[in-house]
Amino acid sequence: MSALMLSHLNDLVVASLKTSKGFKKHRFNGCARAINEKFTTGITGEQVKNHLKTWQKRYAKINRLKKLSGTLFDEENCMITLDEEHYNGHVHDHKSDVEYLNKPLFHYREMKAIFGNTMATGNFAKDSSAPLGREDDEGESQEEGDEVTGHGPSDGHTTQGATSSASRPSKKSKIAKMEENGLVAAFKSVGENLAAAIKMVAKPDNELPPDLFDVLNQLPGFNSAHISFYYANLVSNPHIGKAFYNFAVRA
Repeated sequence: MSALMLSHLNDLVVASLKTSKGFKKHRFNGCARAINEKFTTGITGEQVKNHLKTWQKRYAKINRLKKLSGTLFDEENCMITLDEEHYNGHVHDHKSDVEYLNKPLFHYREMKAIFGNTMATGNFAKDSSAPLGREDDEGESQEEGDEVTGHGPSDGHTTQGATSSASRPSKKSKIAKMEENGLVAAFKSVGENLAAAIKMVAKPDNELPPDLFDVLNQLPGFNSAHISFYYANLVSNPHIGKAFYNFAVRA
């Protein structure tokens, strides 16, 4: 689901449909519809917007790690590489960075397309409790005639009203957190169903379908390096490869 979300938003960037402040509300709603059609879920555009912030934080961390002393970046395979000495020294003190070093960074190109320019200007660099694209939503509501929930400078309210509205982000942050948790729960549910399906259909048979690579290559949101990485793993574990194939062709 994350892969589909990033692929969908990446396509919007390619089509120049992202504004200087990010994606507009109806773009997130369109992404949610695509996810719901593919996975038969009930994701909302607000949940997509907040889940995207998780990937924004991931991309920010990748950029920080790329600046570590001794690192090189493999553009073709999207990998931050460190020699053995530097790698061992760094992960000894920063164990959570293991998943980012000396291995392909999944969806890096999509993240770069979505966040690359905006992060440099600070448009996505918001407080960790603020929903992604909040300012853009407010502007869009005015453009489309929707109800504006915040009190802007021209709404006729007094300074006291403006002060009152300033206390709202904390409430919004709680709602945003609930929305994101709902999306994470939905992703987890799909993952658990996939795992259960793999266990049900997996058999001790080393013969893999001849078109396994073709089926894998049709997955959205992955480049050739990712596909090759997954294919090698499935070939090394044929029972999982066959289970994955059965699940994919029925999806």
